[in-house]
Amino acid sequence: MSAHTNSLDSKSQRPSAGTALGYSAASIAFLVILCLAYSINAADRQIFPTLLPAIREHFGYDLKTAGLMSTIFTLGLAIAGIPSGYLVDRTSRKTIIITAMVIYSVFTLATVLAFGFWDMLFYRALTGVGEGMQMAALFAAIGSFFYKKRSFFMGWMILAYGVGAFLGPRAGAMLVQSSGAWQTPFVWFAGVGIVLALVVLVVVPKEFTESKGPQSTSAMDEAALAHMPTELWNRNVILAFVGCVILGFSLYGYLGLYTTYVKETLHFSQADAAAAFSYFGLGGLMSFVGGWFGDRFPQRWVTAIAFALLSLVGYTMYNVATTLPMQSMLSFLTGAFASGFVFVNLLTLLQRSVRPHMVGRASGIFLTSVFGAASTAGWLMGYLVGAFGWGGAALIELSLLPIIGIIAMAFIDPTKLIAVAKKA
Repeated sequence: MSAHTNSLDSKSQRPSAGTALGYSAASIAFLVILCLAYSINAADRQIFPTLLPAIREHFGYDLKTAGLMSTIFTLGLAIAGIPSGYLVDRTSRKTIIITAMVIYSVFTLATVLAFGFWDMLFYRALTGVGEGMQMAALFAAIGSFFYKKRSFFMGWMILAYGVGAFLGPRAGAMLVQSSGAWQTPFVWFAGVGIVLALVVLVVVPKEFTESKGPQSTSAMDEAALAHMPTELWNRNVILAFVGCVILGFSLYGYLGLYTTYVKETLHFSQADAAAAFSYFGLGGLMSFVGGWFGDRFPQRWVTAIAFALLSLVGYTMYNVATTLPMQSMLSFLTGAFASGFVFVNLLTLLQRSVRPHMVGRASGIFLTSVFGAASTAGWLMGYLVGAFGWGGAALIELSLLPIIGIIAMAFIDPTKLIAVAKKA
């Protein structure tokens, strides 16, 4: 990595003792802080579906309305995605990260003040706007600074998501149990989000967040990018966009109503439902493996195989498994294949499909496509359950739709991608 690109690592071009893949200890420390910030984002968004049965009882929502409310925050993510991507390419990523954390923390707190359907819908959607802004800036910052091993280091972010998603439901259930009120976890997580925003403001330097990646005016770098399309919406971006839409429907069809399914159909207790759901987050810890595979093997085939396995797991979860151990294992596998493999590789595939100065916009496209689909995934799952039962709904949304993702990956052109560095 050149001094022009990353001044934090300008003292040495070679890997040094105690560093990862040649990056400085300081840069790894800043990465860990941003991962912690993202883990709170993940925990925050997992709280609502975990507590949905209690919230549904409190407000009297039917299943379709509950499913919509559980995933409507993703509409905010989708709305924020592409505009945030353009903003990230033109202004301070650090400022966007901090502002976004304040926004989603404030509206997480506002959730407990809701009176009915419309204001709750508004608060949940605005929470998603903040989360989308943060993700666009985080993904661009990490993908640019650690561009030599983009998928591997993006795996750190997905691992952070997994930690938050694993601990969030458990912490939320404990807070509800101790307080007797479903509102308590929202207050706690909002406060933690504000504190972490202050930590990022004070500790993380702009030299880290504002890296421009593999970009310079040298003839060598220009030649290395000569094969890349000059336009944003090229063939690979469009195909990856399709894959992201499929991921949004299949993943959030599960996330939106899973605890409702295991409580109402399998008769799990609140604690058991939260425990099984939390294993999804634990599966996200496999993002290191998913990123490693994406950096070392053809990324389109890694993603396609993960889509196929995700399809099989989705069917088994709603048509075969009935016990807590089986459901916990399947939730883990959903997290592993969806977050650890498909999510991380689609994101970095999009970033590799454009020239470096458009990496923020590529991240925005990722967010809008995944979470635009996710915003109605819960409603669709609820509708399909009403029409075909839980098993039929899972077959359609969680098993058949991923086949489209497999087909899209088969048509990716590997000759129009930024090459992955095989050595640090």
